[in-house]
Amino acid sequence: MQPQSLSKQVDLIDVQGWDFHHTTGVLFIRGQDTAIIETGHHKCGEQILATLQERALPLDKVRYVCVTHRHGDHCGGATPIATSLPEVTVVGHKYAIGTLHDPHRLNEGARQIFGSFAQDIQPLPPDIPTQEVQDGSRLDLGRGVELEVIGTPGHTSDHVAYFELETRTLYTGDATGLLGPERFSVMPTSFPPSFKFDLYKSSIEKLRTYDPAFLVFSHFGAVTGSDIPVIFDRALATLDSWKETVEQAWQNQPSQTAVKEAIQQRFADELEVFPPAARPLFIKVMAQGLLQSLQPKSA
Repeated sequence: MQPQSLSKQVDLIDVQGWDFHHTTGVLFIRGQDTAIIETGHHKCGEQILATLQERALPLDKVRYVCVTHRHGDHCGGATPIATSLPEVTVVGHKYAIGTLHDPHRLNEGARQIFGSFAQDIQPLPPDIPTQEVQDGSRLDLGRGVELEVIGTPGHTSDHVAYFELETRTLYTGDATGLLGPERFSVMPTSFPPSFKFDLYKSSIEKLRTYDPAFLVFSHFGAVTGSDIPVIFDRALATLDSWKETVEQAWQNQPSQTAVKEAIQQRFADELEVFPPAARPLFIKVMAQGLLQSLQPKSA
């Protein structure tokens, strides 16, 4: 979990989602106070606490734990972190905060879709302070460090991204896709049942207007400089390629099986994140989510 410093106040931490390297990344952003952006699974939360201690960061200076959305591989670590830190407030969209307080329904759905790869969210105790945010909300960390919340629905209805204004660091969560850490492929995060194609595409286009200096993906890594517009282009182009592949497969043989096979045959080699054992299942689930978004009555 060696941190990667993006700037003097921003570090990227590999918290090894699903116990696999280069799968889940979180940010530590430091002003007078510290914000943790994203938490990964429950076990990742425990790793984040260990990293804070290893780096001798004052625990009472961690003011915010910010999550991008309600999925367990993004907000599941919030509970172990928040119950261990004395001054922390958990930040997210109202649906994400609601899921943290009562995760039963989401946990059940995740188990049905992902089987043994699902990891439960543990309920956030009601006495832990929370703050509901929406598009345009701001979080002030002091010393000129401020976060802007950006509404980015599409992957889920409650998805938000976080933009640190001074360094122009943009943490996209799942709003822009899955970044392959070796080849810089970008795959759409079209997981059912909440994925909405048009909203997702609009959110990518919206994030592009922020002209970030650092573009950070939950899954996984950071892009800088002239690579950033290339990655935005790639995210949009791959999304359209997936749509074309799904629609062509459905036209040839209108079945979920045919669509999943078409996506897997064309794109499986580009999926570089997640444990290798999980990738065949995950890409089929992503194909299903895209199909349901494009043809909800047929899927």
